[in-house]
Amino acid sequence: MGDNIDLRKLLAHLASRPGHDEVKAGFRELLVSEFGVEREELDFEHRVPEIRGRLDALVGRTIFEAKSNLARELRDVHKRMPEYLADRERAEQERFAGIASDGLEWIAYELDDEGGLAELSRFNLDPSSPERFLAWLDGVLALKKSLPPDALTIRAELGPHSLAYGRAYKELLRLWHHLKDDPAIALKRQLWASLLKLVYGREIENDALWLQHTYLVITA
Repeated sequence: MGDNIDLRKLLAHLASRPGHDEVKAGFRELLVSEFGVEREELDFEHRVPEIRGRLDALVGRTIFEAKSNLARELRDVHKRMPEYLADRERAEQERFAGIASDGLEWIAYELDDEGGLAELSRFNLDPSSPERFLAWLDGVLALKKSLPPDALTIRAELGPHSLAYGRAYKELLRLWHHLKDDPAIALKRQLWASLLKLVYGREIENDALWLQHTYLVITA
């Protein structure tokens, strides 16, 4: 593991929205101390000549952008983040995620099918619950080689607010629109709806629940 830090003190500092440079420095310390990333593996102020920009940080397949006040600077995030993500995906031929944060509010993004910016998940940092924040951040960064099989980790990694769920749900929705008129698949949907009615005694099925249950079956 990396350097020793006072985690609660660092998170309290971040939650105060200390400014662009301090947010970036705090993010670096979290990666080193809590996620075991070596300092030489961190790529801060990564230049992107093709779009005349500079990434605050590039970590694995995650782009990080620090802000002083995210609510006021969302327009800049929505303008620049798609360019950064598209550039890295062209260069690496891999899917990338983006994170924008002012220390208090954290938002994860990816590119949608049209090249626009799609929000995947957001988190408001509470320094009194560091484990919840670290679990959320770990789900976005996907840096650790192994994860504890506890409820908090499973919820953060695979639950309805996770990066994995956001990506999977969009893909399942796309597939469902393409395949829902296929007779064999329509029959499976009807059987599923019938079973739900037997369990609950009333009609409760809808597309969102159908896709959620499909995701759960695949994940399980």
